Amino acid sequence: MDVAALDLLFVATFRDWVIIVMGIAVAAFFFVGLIFTIVLGLLTRALLKKVSGLLDESVKPLLGTAKETADNVKGTTTYIAQAAVTPIVRTYGVVAGVRRAASVLAGLTGARSEGDNTTDKR
Repeated sequence: MDVAALDLLFVATFRDWVIIVMGIAVAAFFFVGLIFTIVLGLLTRALLKKVSGLLDESVKPLLGTAKETADNVKGTTTYIAQAAVTPIVRTYGVVAGVRRAASVLAGLTGARSEGDNTTDKR
């Protein structure tokens, strides 16, 4: 064999070894990546279960309490409106009616005070 044939044989053998080593390396990286992805998926699933449990234990009861508080406030405002505001408005209405009736009966309908900006519409 001459030198050129030996060089060609060496290059072909080296090329074959490089292809084999690269194939093994790519397969190894693929399997490592696959295992990493599976582990990461399982950890993510466990974390989501833990967060869901935390929401069920902490946040949902808190939301229920907040809704209950809002319902209590709504009931309180309804009670205050019926028990306090409505009688006061009625009383002021009666007082205003009595004053107006007294002024009509007294003949003072044309007299206006300085602070009264209403116009007499007749």
